[in-house]
Amino acid sequence: MSVKEMIGKRIRAERERKGFSRESLCGCEEELTVRQLARIELGESLPSIVKLEYIAQVLDTNITTLLAGESISIPDEYFTMKYQLFKFPTYGDKERLAKKIQMVEDIYEKYFDYLPEEELFMLELVDNTLDYRSTGKTAAAEDVFEDFFKQLFLKKQYTVNDLLLVSYYALQCQNRDYDKNLLKPLEIRVLEQEVSGDEYYNAELLGTLTAIAGVYLDHAEYSNIKRLSDRMHILIAETQIHTAKPAALIFVHSL
Repeated sequence: MSVKEMIGKRIRAERERKGFSRESLCGCEEELTVRQLARIELGESLPSIVKLEYIAQVLDTNITTLLAGESISIPDEYFTMKYQLFKFPTYGDKERLAKKIQMVEDIYEKYFDYLPEEELFMLELVDNTLDYRSTGKTAAAEDVFEDFFKQLFLKKQYTVNDLLLVSYYALQCQNRDYDKNLLKPLEIRVLEQEVSGDEYYNAELLGTLTAIAGVYLDHAEYSNIKRLSDRMHILIAETQIHTAKPAALIFVHSL
């Protein structure tokens, strides 16, 4: 039995022992959806420490009990490869896009069995985004990642993955008619996010603002760009991510 299956089996046993249904444990599904919990309990995905902490809190137990002697550890080499992945720019070049897609595939091949759901989801989002930039033919983000997309409207504090998903969704909206009732609430939440100590987060926050502004630019809705542009310049000053300046200036010139 794999580590995923062992942990999933222990979580299910503890949940049932405490008299919780999956629905009652997940509550409003802001932290964990019923489908996500089902995948964890069936041993199909490895929960992150954050999700384990949430489950343990609801069940009034501790993480050690849920792990049942198992451990969740990610090889250091994975983080090195992840850093290289995030730092590798494509500049819209087909060869560089193909190389970055290969980087994702290499990580999948080496570490698929070791990674918790959040890391696998991150890789899937990056892979889908790169594929869309290459072909323009991937399925709608709100359909493919339905559970995670629904959570975007419930959360106040976004993770890197949340920003990646909003960015992916906005990228697709640039090339099609979009639902303003979906994009606008996401835009408001992204504008509310603060600078983090995580450089991945700050870079993706700027990237997400750029993607949303790109929707308005492509649809000639210029009046919606100023708030986004102003926020981008503030974030660039706070984070010193000067590589984002050229993109920010494009939107300034469109006003």
